[in-house]
Amino acid sequence: MPKLASLLESKLPANIVELLHAAGELAASGDAGTSEAYLVGGSVRDLVLGREPKDPDIVVTGNGPRFARALAEKIGGTVTSVSQFGTAIIDSPHGRVDVATARTETYSSPAALPDITPSTMDDDLQRRDFSVNAMAVSVLPGAWGDLLAPHRGFSDAARRRLRILHDASFQDDPTRILRAVRYEVRLGFSMAVDTAEALERDLPYLDRLSSARLLAELKKLLMEPKRADILRRAEALGIIGAISPALRVTESGLKAMEHFGTSAGEIDELLYVACLTSSLTGEEAEAVIARLQPDRDWQAVIRGAAAFRDVASLLESPDLLPSEIVELFARIPVPVIEFQRVAGPKTRQREHIEAFLRRHRDIRAETTGDELKAQGVPSGPVLGKLLLELKNARLDGRVSSREEELDLVRRRLPVLLGREANGGHAGGAGQGTRDQPAGAAVP
Repeated sequence: MPKLASLLESKLPANIVELLHAAGELAASGDAGTSEAYLVGGSVRDLVLGREPKDPDIVVTGNGPRFARALAEKIGGTVTSVSQFGTAIIDSPHGRVDVATARTETYSSPAALPDITPSTMDDDLQRRDFSVNAMAVSVLPGAWGDLLAPHRGFSDAARRRLRILHDASFQDDPTRILRAVRYEVRLGFSMAVDTAEALERDLPYLDRLSSARLLAELKKLLMEPKRADILRRAEALGIIGAISPALRVTESGLKAMEHFGTSAGEIDELLYVACLTSSLTGEEAEAVIARLQPDRDWQAVIRGAAAFRDVASLLESPDLLPSEIVELFARIPVPVIEFQRVAGPKTRQREHIEAFLRRHRDIRAETTGDELKAQGVPSGPVLGKLLLELKNARLDGRVSSREEELDLVRRRLPVLLGREANGGHAGGAGQGTRDQPAGAAVP
C-alpha cells in the first residue's frame, strides 16, 4: 500500500496537520489507553482523490471518549459532546476533530440502529458504507501516512467507482441509498454494477427508516452544491418515489434550485424545499408531511405550492392594491413566493410578486401597538384592526407620516369601538376598502 505522508502534509491545513501529529504522539505514548490512532473515512478518501478534506475523523482502538479528553487537554481544546456510540467531538484552537472508538456493528433488523462493540481497526473498516470510505491512514510518529485499505478502496477511488462492502449493506442501513447518490454525483463516481443492482432491489427498505433519519438525509442532500443533479439522479433511480409516492422531481423545480444555488451568500434550505415540493397538491403535501414529520417551517413550505395555486388567478388582476397583494400572500411562506418569482409565468402575477418581495412585505406603520394603547386604544380586537388599517393605509399610500397615522386612529377609533359594543354587526371591519377608504371622514 502507498504511503500518504506527503498528501497529509500538502493537502491538509497546517493546523490540522499539527492536530494529527499531537493525536499520534498521544497514542504512541500509551497515556490515553490506546497505541493506535488513524485518520479515517471521508478524510482519507478526499486525500486520495486530491481534494482538501474537511473536519478530520480519528479512530482509536480502546476508548474513544477517553482518548478525546486526553487529546483535548494536550491541545488546549474542549470535548463538546460524547455519544452512545463511543464517539466524541473536540473543539480546539487547531480546529474541530471527531474521535471514535474502533467498533463492530450488528443490526437486529433492517434499518434498525446498530448494536456496537469495541473492536479492531480492521473490523471498524468492515462496518463502513462504501469501499472508498473504508480506508485509514496512521498518524503514529513511526507509521505516519501508512495507508490501511483492506477493501480495495484505494483502487476504487482511482477508478472513481462506488461500491458497497457486502450485499446487505443497503438493508442494514437504508440511509446509505441516499448517501450513494450524493457521493456518486458529488465525487463524479459511478456505482459498481452489483451496487446499483442492490440499491434498486433494496429501495423498499427506505420505508423502514424513521422519519427523523430520512429527513436528516434529505436535508444533507438539499445542501449539497450539486443538489439538482443529485435529485435528477435520485429520481432516475426511483429513490424519490421510494421516499414518498407523493413526492416527485420537476424540471422547473430543479432549474430554480440551480438558480438559487448560484446566488451569492448563504441560501435558506427552505428555498430548496419549495423547489422540491413545487408541484404538490394539497393531498400530496399532507402525505409528504406525514412521512417526513418535519418542523413547522418545512410543513408550511410543503403546503405552500397548493396555497399559491389558490390565489394565482387573482394575481393576474391588473389593478390590485398593495394591501390586497399583501393579503393574498399572507398565508404563503416567502420561500414559495421566491420560487414562483423564478419559475412562475412572466405575467401580471410576476409583477405583483416582484412588488411584494421588493417593497410591500417590508412596509410597516410607524405607530406601534404600545403607542396605540397609550392613546387609550384597548387591547384586543380593536387594537388588531387598527394596526391592520394603519399598515394597509401605509401600503396604499393613504398615509405617509406618523401624524397622519394618529389622525386616522382618532377618526376610526370611535367607529370601531361602536361596532365592538354592538357585537361587531354594524357593517364591515373598516380596513380601507375601495368603497370607503380607511382615511375617509367619519360623519
